[in-house]
Amino acid sequence: MKNYAVFVVFVLSPFCSWAQSTVSTPWLDQGQFQLGVGVGAGRGGNTGGYIRASPYAQYFIKNGLALRLEGRYNYNGPDGNQYAGAGLLGQYHVVRTNRFSAYLQAGYFYGQANYGFYVSNDPYSLYRSRQQYNYGMLNLGVGAQYRLGNRWSVNALVERNVGQRVGSYGADKDNLTLGIGFRIK
Repeated sequence: MKNYAVFVVFVLSPFCSWAQSTVSTPWLDQGQFQLGVGVGAGRGGNTGGYIRASPYAQYFIKNGLALRLEGRYNYNGPDGNQYAGAGLLGQYHVVRTNRFSAYLQAGYFYGQANYGFYVSNDPYSLYRSRQQYNYGMLNLGVGAQYRLGNRWSVNALVERNVGQRVGSYGADKDNLTLGIGFRIK
């Protein structure tokens, strides 16, 4: 009986240690640095929908925890309204495997919006006035990242921006961004 127990321990020990080991995710470990760009679309307040370009740099300060500096340029609605700004975000990768991660994101953006409107009630009027507003917005998001190879990854992010109303315009609200990233280190 003693020999049987020793045999079971030796046979099952590799499986037990495999089940309890963590998955190696060197692409999300402390010290990793990524660069990338995202393109997206979303909806705002009274400004209608918009398209976006978002270059970023991201550094992992701990395993699965990253700080991200991101620039944003939005082109809003049929009137050509625009937003340009930058933000600092934190990302925590909740689910991590060798190729896939799901993460939560929170941060703050600050930038300048350039809104145009017709001076008269005539929509065919050629005279438009433009106003610029500076404002900030809180950003909350849920995303997923998939590693394509040793250095490349693709990501998708669903975000909600909460910000102040500027005149009759609201901050950007909901958006979906798809991106590609490159791991430097």
